[in-house]
Amino acid sequence: MRVPAEFVEPVVRMFSKFLTNNVYVEQLGDPEDGIEKLNTRVSGFLPKKSNTDKLESNLKSGLSLFSGVFDLSEILIEEINSDVWEKQEFEPIEINDIQILPSKDYSLKEGYIGIVIEPSMAFGTGHHPTTKMCISLIKKYVSNNFNVLDLGCGSGVLGIVSIKYGAKYCLSLDIEEESIKATNQNSIDSNVKNIESKRMDLTQSLDINFIPEMIIGNLNSYLFKEGIKNIENLMGQNTIMIASGVLIENYKEINKLFIDNGLLEIDKQESGDWTALVLQKNA
Repeated sequence: MRVPAEFVEPVVRMFSKFLTNNVYVEQLGDPEDGIEKLNTRVSGFLPKKSNTDKLESNLKSGLSLFSGVFDLSEILIEEINSDVWEKQEFEPIEINDIQILPSKDYSLKEGYIGIVIEPSMAFGTGHHPTTKMCISLIKKYVSNNFNVLDLGCGSGVLGIVSIKYGAKYCLSLDIEEESIKATNQNSIDSNVKNIESKRMDLTQSLDINFIPEMIIGNLNSYLFKEGIKNIENLMGQNTIMIASGVLIENYKEINKLFIDNGLLEIDKQESGDWTALVLQKNA
């Protein structure tokens, strides 16, 4: 089915619920064209003997939850030979000088830094504007001596990028076990070491034994509201926090939340309906 690029990740998550490790994303256009365009295809594969009627019913029920938020095309079900499926091309995604490859079998484009993110594995396919902004801000602010904390790591893409850009260590946290497994596998496939992933709920507590030089939070307004005290407690005076996943319409409210918790905005980016902030403790 086709979906707006901005909302690929929740649809992938819904597909993955029923089609584990057999979900793929194909970009049909540029996400910057706007959310009104159905410019990304989400596809799933299952053996012919499976009960497609039940699967279609389950998917439609799950996807109906999104119908009031964004447009979706109809689900198209067709029979294809396994060799046709295996030969399908899923194009890499280029963000600045990063190339996100859909598998380790792809050749890296000259002049790019390559990472491997399996499209079916958790959140963080690289299509979303918030992911793109995070990557741009990581490149701008990360340094070689940085210990990084990635909150809500999803596929592990941002932690992997931070290491590729020179950070010496990254601890990636997520509440979902699927995300921990995805981060581990994608790190291996991307030939990245010095990443550790743990299951942890940032709204309850953050039990880590170091003060990070950089915190990456590609989250949402609710998680920032519920977890800000725990996040702020981990920050040193020079810690840089990248906070993304905030709708522009919620920017003033969330920025006030940060100010009320002693954090000062030092940089900001916007893309489509989304904004990303860079914060430090207010001296």
